[in-house]
Amino acid sequence: MLSVNPIARVVVNAVRSSASPASFDTGLLLIRDASFVAAHRLAACDSSASAVTQLTDWGFASSSDPYKSAVKYFAASPSPSRLLLSCYPASESLAQALGAVLDITASFYGVALGQTETDARMLALDEYISGLDRPLMFFVPVIGSASSVVASGSLLQTLSGRASKRAVPFFCAAVSDTAALMGTAMGLELSHPASAFALCYKTINGIQPSALTETEADAIKALYGNVYLTRGYTHLLLEKGTVSSGARYDEMLYLDKIADDLQNAAVTLLAENPDRLPQTDDSTAQFINRFTAILSGYTGRGVLSSGIWRGADTGPLSAGDTVENGFALWADSYDDQPDADRAAHKAVPVNVGLVLAGSIESIVITVNVTV
Repeated sequence: MLSVNPIARVVVNAVRSSASPASFDTGLLLIRDASFVAAHRLAACDSSASAVTQLTDWGFASSSDPYKSAVKYFAASPSPSRLLLSCYPASESLAQALGAVLDITASFYGVALGQTETDARMLALDEYISGLDRPLMFFVPVIGSASSVVASGSLLQTLSGRASKRAVPFFCAAVSDTAALMGTAMGLELSHPASAFALCYKTINGIQPSALTETEADAIKALYGNVYLTRGYTHLLLEKGTVSSGARYDEMLYLDKIADDLQNAAVTLLAENPDRLPQTDDSTAQFINRFTAILSGYTGRGVLSSGIWRGADTGPLSAGDTVENGFALWADSYDDQPDADRAAHKAVPVNVGLVLAGSIESIVITVNVTV
C-alpha cells in the first residue's frame, strides 16, 4: 500500500495559546516472542476470546503479560471491536518490529507493548513513531515508585522534555495496564462516530487505581504523565488524558482525523473528477468546498467551535479575530503562483485555521447564603 502523501500532503501545525491510518479505533500489541516464527507476525482479533485463543496457540500462558494485556484491552467499556497482535524476535528493535507491521497494514492507531522493555528501547520507539509520516499513539508504561518516575533522567521526564506528541505515558502497576488504557481510548472512538469525547476522567476497566497522594499525583501530571485515581471513594478517574507534549489525547486524535479526512477528500477530487482540474481559482474553490463540508461535520460533532483566534497572525487571521464555526480556509490566487509550481502542475496551497472546542475539566461553584 503506497502513501497518498505525494498527491495530497497535509501539514498540521497545532497552535496552542501559550499520512494517515485507516482505523483510529484499533490498537496494536507488540509482543516479544522467544519462539518467533513468521506466522506469528500479525493476527487480527475481534474479541477477548479470539485474542486469548490466538495467544494460546502461539504458546503464551494465561499468566503471561501478552495474555493479560489482550484481556484488559477488550475489558474496556465501551469495548473496542478489534486488536492486532504482532510478535517479533528478541533480535529486533521495537522500531523494527513496528516497521514490519507497517509493511503489512496501516489499519491501527494505538500501539502498546506486550511485555516490559527498557527505557532506552521505549524512547527509541517513541522517536521512530514521531518521525513517521502517518500518526500513531504509543501508550507508554511508566512503572516504579512515585518518586522514581519523576526523578531526573527518568522515562517520564525525558518524554516530557521531548514534548512528544505521540507518547501517552501511563503511571501503572503492570505493563498490561497500558493495554487497558489503549482499549478504553479505542472503544471510546468506536462508540463516538457522531460526537466528540475526552479521555480525561474516564474509568478504565480491569485495573486498580494507584494509591497516590495528591502531591505525588500532581508531580506525575506536571510531567504530563497520566494517573488513574480514586476521588471521593467512589469515582475512579483517569487524569488527565495527555500526551507528553501536554496536549490532550483527544485533541491530537481529532487533528489526526481531520488531516486524514482532508487528505482523502483531496485525493478523491483529483482521482474521481471526470474532467481535469485546471490551474485556476475555480479549482481552488472546489477543494475549499469539499474541505468546508468536512470541517462543518467536525463543528457539528463538537470538535470545533466558533471562537477567538489566539495564535500568531497567519493569512487573513490575526490574534483576536473571531473564527466562525471553528475553521477558516484560504488560498492565494493562481495569478501569483510561481512558474516552477505551475510547470510542476501543483495546486496552490489551501490553508486551514482551526479553533478546537476544548473540553471542561474543572469548575468552581460559588454558593451565596443569606441567613
